[in-house]
Amino acid sequence: MLAHMASRITPAHWAMMAQTFIAGTSFSFARTASIEFNPFVLAFLRLTGSALIFGVLFFSRGGLNGVRPTASEWIRLFALAFVGITSGQFLFLYGLKFTTPASSAVLYAMTPLWVLLISVMISQSERLTKRKLFAIAMAISGGLTALFGSGKTIDFAENAWLGNFITLGAVWCWASYLAFGKKILVNYDAIQGTALMMMLGALMFFPIGIAPTLSCEWSMISSGAWFGVFWVTVLGSVVAYGLISFALSKLTPSQISVFMNAQPAIAASVSMIFFGEPFSLLLVLGGTLAVTGIVMLQQER
Repeated sequence: MLAHMASRITPAHWAMMAQTFIAGTSFSFARTASIEFNPFVLAFLRLTGSALIFGVLFFSRGGLNGVRPTASEWIRLFALAFVGITSGQFLFLYGLKFTTPASSAVLYAMTPLWVLLISVMISQSERLTKRKLFAIAMAISGGLTALFGSGKTIDFAENAWLGNFITLGAVWCWASYLAFGKKILVNYDAIQGTALMMMLGALMFFPIGIAPTLSCEWSMISSGAWFGVFWVTVLGSVVAYGLISFALSKLTPSQISVFMNAQPAIAASVSMIFFGEPFSLLLVLGGTLAVTGIVMLQQER
């Protein structure tokens, strides 16, 4: 039985297993780095590092390959990069300074919900059914449970709910990027589009992050925090993207989503076992409701 199941696991399945593991653990490593690094410095390092790596890929493959964006297209490209990369990445890392990896992962698992709502309200490319409304209500209930389930103190600087709200802003940025990105990046292949977004996003964050980075007291940063930077930059941004791009060429979106829905469980498990995050029944309940609602939405689309 086990041998038969193993024989049905393709390289694309293994790629998604690795991608899901990297993405799930990235929340904990990003949290480790965010505790010690100034959020502007951490975002600067991640964006710049990712942009350099993707930049090498971009130009080694011929850059734009003859595509010449118009002035209005450049404006849309910069706007998309600002929302999804410059703002989204900063808010994600800043939010983790206050909240837990598990809470952040649950909120990010709700991305398909916000993409759907944007599609309904703005582009009107999708219609709401009773089943979708029920799934949305379940996902929002789960998200709200997780949102407030990790608050521990009334000290504003230490409240996890503050980090959850910041993370929610990052999720909205990412959902907007996904909702509008397909149309804006229609003339570019996957590597071109992602590399272009990374480079433009890093370029816009450069004047914001350069001063804090130059004044950073590097001697105060531990090796664990530096490893966190390496993990979220090289593995979380570059390797994970390569794995999911390969998997998308072999598997259907519904098959991909099955793996991605496991990220909150991985994030919670790694955070509790290796990083000492306390067990939270409300977080487990909220995460279960949110993921169940998202799975129902994915089955409807």
